[in-house]
Amino acid sequence: MTAFQYIALDQNGKRIKGVAEGDSARLVRQQLREKQLTPLTVELISGQKKSSETSGKSLFSWGARKISPADLSLVTRQMSTLLQAGIPVDEMLTAVSEQTEKQSIKQILLGVRGKVLEGYALADGLNDFPAAF
Repeated sequence: MTAFQYIALDQNGKRIKGVAEGDSARLVRQQLREKQLTPLTVELISGQKKSSETSGKSLFSWGARKISPADLSLVTRQMSTLLQAGIPVDEMLTAVSEQTEKQSIKQILLGVRGKVLEGYALADGLNDFPAAF
């Protein structure tokens, strides 16, 4: 599965930004509709912008995503602990992304997970986000 960023409207018309995993943007839009959300945009998180529902500019900027030193320390410590416990890399990335409260870190980790699931090494996934790691 690949990570996608989205903007959707809830039943009250409030805009909601988030990240969802799916095999395609179409399936992510379907998941959002099942949650009673109206998808406005669905975009692939990794460096490749494969699926965009908007014309023009992206609503998210991925090139300059930074993580504070304290957050980077916490995330890498969590990753290390889970890997040492024998958790597979993709499950480790999912667990750490679910534990973080910061949406930007969650998006980065799910982007890295998407690369790992495509068969790339963890290092290659991390290299897709040089400003963060």
